[in-house]
Amino acid sequence: MEIRKVHTSQINAASSNPRKDLQPSDSEYEKLKRSIEEFGYIDPVIWNELTGNLVGGHQRYKILLERGDMEIDVSVVQLELEQEKLLNLTLNKVSGAWDEEMLSRLLEELYAAGADLELSGFDGTEIDRLIQEFQEPPEEQLGNFTNREIKYR
Repeated sequence: MEIRKVHTSQINAASSNPRKDLQPSDSEYEKLKRSIEEFGYIDPVIWNELTGNLVGGHQRYKILLERGDMEIDVSVVQLELEQEKLLNLTLNKVSGAWDEEMLSRLLEELYAAGADLELSGFDGTEIDRLIQEFQEPPEEQLGNFTNREIKYR
């Protein structure tokens, strides 16, 4: 993988990018912007040296432009236009699935440690649902079964 600093004047947003163009008023845009502010620009955009087009990271690129970055680190690829478009689709579609129980435990652990869970990209409703769905019920709801015999039919 080649990482290189490239001037923003050499980078074009791909006209074939099928993702919705987020706006500063969109909550997802604000979440991404806040993440970059908190953790830094740690996930470089993907730039096709042959076409000058972005292949991945359009929203991150937009935020970097908004904050005035003139040269940015990019992951460089050299692809023909059709391959560029195919990679763009793949990057936007293939992302894996969550193990929601493990995700719930991780969110609970981070919350208990005082982390700002809004930086995770999940909104409050999602976090509440995940934590409640996999949370163990309090012992008083389960009852006390100490020294009780359980019989099966």
